[in-house]
Amino acid sequence: MTKTAATLGLVMTLLVSTMFAGEGAVPRGVPHLDHVFVIMMENHGYSQIVNNPNAPFTNKYAKAANSATNYFAVAHPSLTNYLEVVGGSNFGVLSDNNPDWHNAACTTNLASGIPDTDTPASPAVCPIAGTGTDAATPAVDTTNEVQGTPGENNIDGVRSISAASGIDGKTIGDQLVATGRSWKSYQESLPISGANLVNNADGFFSNLTDFSAITPTLNPPLTSSDLVNLYAAYLHCRLSCQINVTISTGVGTRVRSAILIQSAMGRRRD
Repeated sequence: MTKTAATLGLVMTLLVSTMFAGEGAVPRGVPHLDHVFVIMMENHGYSQIVNNPNAPFTNKYAKAANSATNYFAVAHPSLTNYLEVVGGSNFGVLSDNNPDWHNAACTTNLASGIPDTDTPASPAVCPIAGTGTDAATPAVDTTNEVQGTPGENNIDGVRSISAASGIDGKTIGDQLVATGRSWKSYQESLPISGANLVNNADGFFSNLTDFSAITPTLNPPLTSSDLVNLYAAYLHCRLSCQINVTISTGVGTRVRSAILIQSAMGRRRD
């Protein structure tokens, strides 16, 4: 547990450092680790969880291990933070838009230097690849999820991050594959078909479901409007969907090491 925690801290430090450059230097002297797990949970604030009797497991670990009381998300909306975690950059994406699946002809936000935002409205996110300039993170966000003042705080509402040039469109998943190591991404409520082309799902049905073909016919019939988005590409599919799966015109070699497992339903896609 100690070795794992120490290495996670080292990994996160390296990821943060790459916000201002391409790939950072490879660390030396790190002991061999069989497995490293990073668990991401969101949508509840610190005060809603800490000392909450309805969250005994989380509070047990907060007291037994470490609790980061001065730790902040980077920006709004959700997707931006996940990209920062796995790649040390927002890659020019400041929205929760779905991926532009397998589009090899679109221009990445890194290449154009134009952020993908909620306001003004932007198209689906071009597969992240290549190099270029990411998006600046202002101290207060007035364009994504909210419009105008007072806005929502990024980081702590005081600090900001300038746009950085020379950013490589790579994640820690890409770096692991490049060194011959494997990784897995566990996704809640991912349908049995896997993540490819799935923008939202409830564990059984997705945006790919042909509701007219469901038998026996239900009364009233199910439609896409009945879909509860327990899984959404912009909420969960960070490593594999936004970058690895959509990087090529097909599910290519860079994705073969990605194993998507639906933790809630027990489904797996190799």
